[in-house]
Amino acid sequence: MITNNFTSKKSRFQETIFFILVLGLIIYTSSRAALLSLTCDEASTYFSHVPNSIWSCFFSESCWVDANNHLLNTFLMQVSIGIFGVSELTLRLPNLLGHLIYLIFSSLLVRRYSSSFWVGLAGFCLLNLNPFLIEFFSLARGYGLGVGWMMMSLYFLFRWVESGKLNLGIYCYVGAFLAVLSNFIFLNYWASATAIFIFFILEKHFFQENKNLKKPFLKSFGLPVFASLVLFFLLKNPIQFLQSKGEFVYGAESLVESFVGMVRASVMSQGYFNPFTTDVFVLLSLCLLGFSLLYGVFYFFKKRSNSFSKIHFAGVSLMVLMMLAMVVQYYLLDVKYLIGRKSTMLFPFFGWSVYLFLEFLFREKSKRWTVGFAILISVFSFNHFYRTFDLKETVEWDYDAYTKDMIQYLEKNLEDDERIDLGVFWIYGPASEFYQMHFSVEKVGKIIRLDKKDLKRRDTPEFIYIRKGQVNLTKDEYVLEKEFGIKGVLMKIP
Repeated sequence: MITNNFTSKKSRFQETIFFILVLGLIIYTSSRAALLSLTCDEASTYFSHVPNSIWSCFFSESCWVDANNHLLNTFLMQVSIGIFGVSELTLRLPNLLGHLIYLIFSSLLVRRYSSSFWVGLAGFCLLNLNPFLIEFFSLARGYGLGVGWMMMSLYFLFRWVESGKLNLGIYCYVGAFLAVLSNFIFLNYWASATAIFIFFILEKHFFQENKNLKKPFLKSFGLPVFASLVLFFLLKNPIQFLQSKGEFVYGAESLVESFVGMVRASVMSQGYFNPFTTDVFVLLSLCLLGFSLLYGVFYFFKKRSNSFSKIHFAGVSLMVLMMLAMVVQYYLLDVKYLIGRKSTMLFPFFGWSVYLFLEFLFREKSKRWTVGFAILISVFSFNHFYRTFDLKETVEWDYDAYTKDMIQYLEKNLEDDERIDLGVFWIYGPASEFYQMHFSVEKVGKIIRLDKKDLKRRDTPEFIYIRKGQVNLTKDEYVLEKEFGIKGVLMKIP
């Protein structure tokens, strides 16, 4: 490989392997999108936001009853169901598009900067086989779509760092703009990418001796300023509306809690080193990310003219800036640290930083040991993906895994002339209502949302669908009709 301009002819074998992996992953997320029961937040978006005009959301507070309105995702849901009709798959089609975009540009990134097939394969695994991140490409939420656009933006950002060409910078900001419209959490990425832009423009201005090489970067100076002003005027009202409703108060109370939560989510309850599994992976992650940061910064200032040192520095700097952005938001704006589904955009930065460290070791240190470590990471990643393979549940909304089955059970087992009202614990309400309407279940009349105090009343409906741990709250009023998974139970009055 010619490391100065990152061009090389990749073997047909490598291209074939990457194509098979991309195809396999998109088939997996498409299968999940078609098979998973719709979740509470997805159904809420469908009922509360899909019927509304997206354009009014830039100035009307009535559009923001909650933070489930992920603008671009909602708009593409409208387009999808307008063309193909309403189903789980069509509602989730925008995020499958996001996954395809993510797979394409993550593959292009790895292939562009890899000196070794095995290091490149490890990079692909680090970016694409995190099971928690994969989940969001199969759900009708803005997270998966936003991560896809962010990966596109990252690809062109690194290309711009190499050359300073204005068109690459524009493509970068187009991707970042679409990511923010997909979900406002990507404003963190926007701010971090803008900081990288400004840094490299100033770095070229003050340290580049060749004036001809300064010009492309100086032309790019107005881009982050103009793009940020446009974004500010577009999102000023929506952000204020959401902040007034307290939608930014959910999250972690510390950066440590946020990071540990992301590691725990990635492990997906797999007990590799029980009871210390999370601790082991937290320590390993900190070591790899810490070394990547140290070497990335050190070698950039030591070999500033080296193209890969710039990419390494930009990659780890983005990771640090994302962390700093959370700290600033917490102390100045009282916005909590990202955790759970809101932290999805951070996973690619951690994977990319570890990959850059492997690539650095291969180029500058021991090729043999680095290849061995890369193979170990790849084998573990495939094994972890196999162990967490799931076509039934999603971690963040696992309670809704059997809501569809429950509605279908009632439709099949109630007598033809039987009509019942169904009470559901409130978290099951939106999905239950969606399937009642989607399947045209005439045997179920009203669906009544219940909270805990309602379960103790004597005037509750004939059937109720609640969490298994709430059975004791119904006293002797109900008997078990059927269990659904390990979370839900259908009860009826005897």
